Amino acid sequence: MPNNFLITGPPGSGKTSIIERAASILREKGLRAGGIYCPEIREGGVRLGFKIINIMTGEERVLAHANQREGPQVSKYRVNVTNVSELSEKAIGEALKEANFLVIDEIAPMEIHSEGFRKAVLAALDSLKPLLAVIHQRTRAGFMGEVKTRDDIKIFEVTQETREELPTKLAEAVLKTCLR
Repeated sequence: MPNNFLITGPPGSGKTSIIERAASILREKGLRAGGIYCPEIREGGVRLGFKIINIMTGEERVLAHANQREGPQVSKYRVNVTNVSELSEKAIGEALKEANFLVIDEIAPMEIHSEGFRKAVLAALDSLKPLLAVIHQRTRAGFMGEVKTRDDIKIFEVTQETREELPTKLAEAVLKTCLR
């Protein structure tokens, strides 16, 4: 039975909201979450980049920004690989020791420029702790393709029909894994 639950869907389909709602349900049941969220940085309604936040400590750094001059370019953003590596390794490492389940939002083209991020994701996937992660929908090759074809994962697709029920389904899947 898989213990890694991946959420995928088109941009703007609500993947992050679903994972946040599932994590909230699990916290209400007394479980502790750890890992990372990568919310948007917006100014005046315009998306300028993304942050990376340690769920357990609240520490945050810039993941990628349109005004950054260095780093790998993904779309109009440049990735701060050092920030991604340091914060993801720290946050996921702490979660593996102290949390009941892990959250990674998200496994996507920006984040995988960091070798530290990729190593931390593999450590989370290889652990016995349940993992809730958002993964880029279209990519089938490379690191993301390898993650999607593992035997210990189950992929949930966000659609109009599944959006409302997914948080509860994901929380139930994590609870079953915790009770094994």
